[in-house]
Amino acid sequence: MKRNSPNPKIIGAFVSVMLGLIVAMVMYFGSASFLNRSTHFILFFDQSVNGLNVGSAVKFRGVPVGEVKRIMIRAEGQRVDSTAIPVVIEINRSRMEKDLGVSSSAFNPDSIQDSLDRGLVAQLNLESFITGQLFVEFSFEPEKAATTVTHLEIDNGISEVPTLNSSLDQITADLAQIISNFGALDLDELNANINGLLVSATAMLNGIDSGSISRSITVAADQITGFVSSEEFEQSVLTMRGAFEEVRDTAKSFNLSDGPLAHTIETWTVQITETLDSLDALTADASTLLKPGSDLRYEFENMLRQLGRAASAVRLLSEYLERNPNALLTGRSEEE
Repeated sequence: MKRNSPNPKIIGAFVSVMLGLIVAMVMYFGSASFLNRSTHFILFFDQSVNGLNVGSAVKFRGVPVGEVKRIMIRAEGQRVDSTAIPVVIEINRSRMEKDLGVSSSAFNPDSIQDSLDRGLVAQLNLESFITGQLFVEFSFEPEKAATTVTHLEIDNGISEVPTLNSSLDQITADLAQIISNFGALDLDELNANINGLLVSATAMLNGIDSGSISRSITVAADQITGFVSSEEFEQSVLTMRGAFEEVRDTAKSFNLSDGPLAHTIETWTVQITETLDSLDALTADASTLLKPGSDLRYEFENMLRQLGRAASAVRLLSEYLERNPNALLTGRSEEE
């Protein structure tokens, strides 16, 4: 029986397809190596790096541009007297140009010295107060960069970027002090003082009969309104007006216009007239403001009602705290 020999074309096509698939997979899964341009730098931090991990973000003025690759105890070529923690970072220059649309020249290995001369520095910043995670922040700080020191004395093939001490240590110390001060508080005494204050306030408010006050003020307003609207008040005003007019007429009858009291008499006459006009206006305003259904009377009565409700609320709160003295610290339970 004659055996069929392999078809070279089929074999060649199969090999070509497989090679194409392999190349495509390598380019897809290894695009960072083939397509991305990355640059590594080394940073030295003289403060704690607790919260900084491999993979933590590296940002340039808040924009992510890379990540932390290694955190070490010492680096090759580090000065003997240096106790700083070396951190190796990777800057994705391709992402900066393609995704962010910015120039990556600041992190170009060939021109990194120019960036350093312009004040390129790095420092640690807090990513989250909750988790305590840190990230590396790059920025240009020419004045502060002049005060930085280098930690590499031997060139190990990776560029060093100066670092600045951040305020994280001071923030941590301040938080620790706040927690310590809070722990020193006598919470039981504070709770007792607040409860006593509420009890005293409740007793004082309970002694205020807001309903009686409201009724008394209402009665007084009614009496004032009634008096202002009464014939007696109107007659009194008319009597006063008549008396003032008689005084004025009497003064005129003495023909004092040319005497030494002329100016004084004229001034009195004007003042008496103004007083009568003001008295008429006051009578009209009082009658309008205090009459039943007026805005002022409604607002005043509404204020008294709110005062009564506030006294009731404080009384209920005081009674609740007497039954549950820890509610000021733990809050009110959902069951209640």
